[in-house]
Amino acid sequence: MSLDTENYYYGQGRISLATRDPVTGALGAWRWVGDASALSVKLTAQKVQHNESFSGQVAETVSFPTKKTSTVDITLNQLDPDNLALALFGTKQATVAGTVTAEDVGTLAAGDTFYLANPGVSAVVITDSTATPKTLVEGTDYTVDDANFGRCTLVNVGTYTMPLKAAYSYAARNAVGMFTAPQPSVALRYEGVNLAQGNAPVLVDLYKVNTDPLADLALITTGTDVAGMQITGGVLLDTTKPSTGPLGQFGAITQITQAA
Repeated sequence: MSLDTENYYYGQGRISLATRDPVTGALGAWRWVGDASALSVKLTAQKVQHNESFSGQVAETVSFPTKKTSTVDITLNQLDPDNLALALFGTKQATVAGTVTAEDVGTLAAGDTFYLANPGVSAVVITDSTATPKTLVEGTDYTVDDANFGRCTLVNVGTYTMPLKAAYSYAARNAVGMFTAPQPSVALRYEGVNLAQGNAPVLVDLYKVNTDPLADLALITTGTDVAGMQITGGVLLDTTKPSTGPLGQFGAITQITQAA
């Protein structure tokens, strides 16, 4: 037996997501997730099986699938706010650069570490709580140990009156809260190239994916590769697609026979 063609697969490509309207299934704008080092789809089916009891062989006489399940696993290596929001069931919060005056940093003893309320600080001035506030001397009475994180140390209490107050400038930042948003529901499109077939294009569409929260993110990394966010999602039945359509209601894999 011989085959007319050989078709192997070794893939690389782009993953894009579009938020789905939970009622209508309408899609928002597509967003490329950036570098992703893994994408796999798994399909399973639960079966009803019956073994007969009349022949002495306990042979299987009927088997048919019932529940059909599909999942998708993704490893995202781009840890931007949009991907973090997807992974953390979170909402993004952008803070513009600004200034703070008279921020209470507490009643401290010499040697105590304290954090300013905002990271990315500059021009830090510490004063005390006397009627006419005294200004502490940076380097003598306090130090700014890491401006990126707003971490400081009180060096000398002297005759200063507690609590101490801080004035400073801070940089713009983006933050993502954890479990502050509903479970994401997205459509997934994979634009792949098959290196084993001369970079032939391969298109994968998953119509409705509800993602699970982040499975694992190594915040302290070792080894020879960057950290990745492991995300799993359920590929669900999309009832906005026709049940009798040729590509079904879950998704489709398209091999494009002639590249543009």
